[in-house]
Amino acid sequence: MTDQAQRDAVRFVHRLRHVKTMTGLIGLALVLVVGALFWIKEQMFSIHPGDAAPLGHALRTERHIAQLLQTLEPYTPSPNRDHSRDTYRLSLLLVPLDGGPEEVVEVRRRLAPNSFALARILGDDGEAIWFDAGGVGAVRLRTLTPIDDADLGTPPARRGTSALPLGPSVDDHLAAGVFTSPTTWLGLHSPDEAARDLRPGFSLRRVRDAESARVMRRLHRAVVHAEGIGGRHAITAAEVMDTAEYLGAAFIRLDRSSQGLRRTIETDGVLMIHTSAPGLRGTLVVARVDLDGTVRWSTDTGLDRFLLTQILPGEGSTAFIGTRPTVPGTVSEPLLVIVAHERGTMRTVSLARR
Repeated sequence: MTDQAQRDAVRFVHRLRHVKTMTGLIGLALVLVVGALFWIKEQMFSIHPGDAAPLGHALRTERHIAQLLQTLEPYTPSPNRDHSRDTYRLSLLLVPLDGGPEEVVEVRRRLAPNSFALARILGDDGEAIWFDAGGVGAVRLRTLTPIDDADLGTPPARRGTSALPLGPSVDDHLAAGVFTSPTTWLGLHSPDEAARDLRPGFSLRRVRDAESARVMRRLHRAVVHAEGIGGRHAITAAEVMDTAEYLGAAFIRLDRSSQGLRRTIETDGVLMIHTSAPGLRGTLVVARVDLDGTVRWSTDTGLDRFLLTQILPGEGSTAFIGTRPTVPGTVSEPLLVIVAHERGTMRTVSLARR
């Protein structure tokens, strides 16, 4: 090869290398431009809808309160936006009953609006919490990570509070009274209710629902025959235990078939709820009442008594889900309030979060 041919070959190689370098730089610049445009679209022109909202009913397990959350995913606004094309992200909020920090675990992405209408928490098996939201899934409690579909297996039988789509009623957890011994009834009654129901010669059932009425009630004691007929016990005597009155008062119970919830800590007692004040600003107050009628502690949860959506009673504490009293022009924040049975200490957790 002549010297000229060698020089031409070298120049060709340099030109080829230059072309390749420029092509690579142009390609990289295009990628960066496209990426920047996509980021600008997502960050500057996309609407970030805001906080998550609770979905369905919460479930109480031995260690947590579990609640599904739904969040509308970011979207780009347009004059003729089709809401049916919105997508949602679902997460599982876990609030430890021992006071530990709450955790949020993402479980589903890009779900169509009509694909999780009946989403619910199924239960727990001690190792994982199971849910049905666009398909059955589970979150492993030890690692707080979703379980792969291949490892799911069969969901457990429900444990804890029922999580049926319609959910339990708040009234299912409210009792008018409790038998503190085979012959003694501790009840909450208004004067009219006492005159109607607590007269000697009348009888009491062991399980009695609290009437949903905004009336002032007092603590009453009734003495009954130990032997009942048809599940009813004849009243031999009745008296008012204290002159203090409580608006819409009732005792908390585990479920509709139970009497009032009793827990022996320092003294044997029952849990009572009532409304702080009449009118639209009344809040939910929880109190522990000893069997002699002494109020050991009282805690105002700040929740609107009549906007309460769930009561989750259990060993050591009772949880309440609801909102604060409504302020005109604002949307009330959904809250979870956990009240400890021993001292009445309270923990409040927002259910509206990123």
